[in-house]
Amino acid sequence: MGAPYLGQLSVASSLLARGHEVRVLDLAAPFGPSDGDAVAAAEVFAPDVIGLTLFTVNAARGYGLIPRLRPCTRALVVGGPHATIMPDEPLRFGADISLAGEGELAFIAAVEAISRGVPPAGPGVWSADGGLEPEAITDLDALPFPHDAVHLFDPRWYRPDGVGVAPGGSVTSRGCPAKCTFCANYVTGRGYRFRSPAHVVAELVALREHQGLSFFPFWDDAFTASRPRLEALCDAIVAEPRLAGITWSAITPGVMVKPWDLDRMRAAGCVAINFGIESGDLAVLKSIKKGQRPEHVIAAVKAAKAAGMRTIVNIMFGFPGEGVDQLANTQDLMDTLAPDTDFFNNRGVLMPFPGTAIYDATHREYGFTGWWLDPEKVPDEPDLHAMTAAESAVALQEDPTLELDFFRYSDAVRTAIADCVRFKAEHN
Repeated sequence: MGAPYLGQLSVASSLLARGHEVRVLDLAAPFGPSDGDAVAAAEVFAPDVIGLTLFTVNAARGYGLIPRLRPCTRALVVGGPHATIMPDEPLRFGADISLAGEGELAFIAAVEAISRGVPPAGPGVWSADGGLEPEAITDLDALPFPHDAVHLFDPRWYRPDGVGVAPGGSVTSRGCPAKCTFCANYVTGRGYRFRSPAHVVAELVALREHQGLSFFPFWDDAFTASRPRLEALCDAIVAEPRLAGITWSAITPGVMVKPWDLDRMRAAGCVAINFGIESGDLAVLKSIKKGQRPEHVIAAVKAAKAAGMRTIVNIMFGFPGEGVDQLANTQDLMDTLAPDTDFFNNRGVLMPFPGTAIYDATHREYGFTGWWLDPEKVPDEPDLHAMTAAESAVALQEDPTLELDFFRYSDAVRTAIADCVRFKAEHN
């Protein structure tokens, strides 16, 4: 990403609020430190605890770092989305503790137990002796603002000149009530919780006054899931004079927003909505438990455009059992949406993440169990940050995930998927 990762910002700010000395290295930043840089920094800093945030696609890279970091610290703690889904796996690769679920309170508890010389324990903490299921953080207002830790992130990791780098938006709620079979949202869970409007407004004011921001992307999985919360938040933004003129964007499933919501959001500064749509075929939508129909999403996108917003539409391809006819229906939907769509998500070929219903149902049949540990099965993503706009436009006409062929597509399906990916790139 082109900004510090909000998850690490939040964990770091929580540690700082408890008085701990913290250093952060973002090894996923486009111009950030290398793995060797991280080892060298750990040798100098000599931390009591090293924490690694792992996503599935970089889990193997993280596991390769563990033996190199082992001499530099008393304890290695692994957390993040991948550890949440497979908490025992990091332990097999040498981690001392694995944390499942939201990291702010669990990591503090682990750090402070280690500092006292006692084994960490509690919800979400896993060790060689087993572990307990995580518990959701109920009082999100009690967490410090993520941007309190932004000074720990070197802006040159994200832009060579270091200019204009700021915290990458805000999360006003956690959890998503949807049950999409391709989604492994177990870090924040299915239970929908949200911060108070006053707490969100205070964060936006601070970001504007201290970071100079006037546009705020909200990264909530389901920003519009609660209409009373949505209305109260929009009203609170409008009522705060220090936020006059700000703009923001949000993410929502197409079925979770109505025209009257859009008018209220636009009045509060919303200028763009990212819609989760996924497919234009009703049978596919039912199979992935999306809970919406093509006509729902057409109406939502058209209403957002009519309200004066930019529209981003997310479409996916390559679901198990999806054939040429189903992909043709998705192509038809994209054709219908194109005049009202500013931007389709790039690429979109399904990747079967562990912890999803799709992975659980298919990994043995198709032979990709534990694919993230096989370098041949991790997509070779081009570095778009190092490309010109013209070069990146060409690169985005193909999806490297398609070449991995997780679901053994027929030649006809492969061609149809490639055509859909190319359509999005050319539209954009």
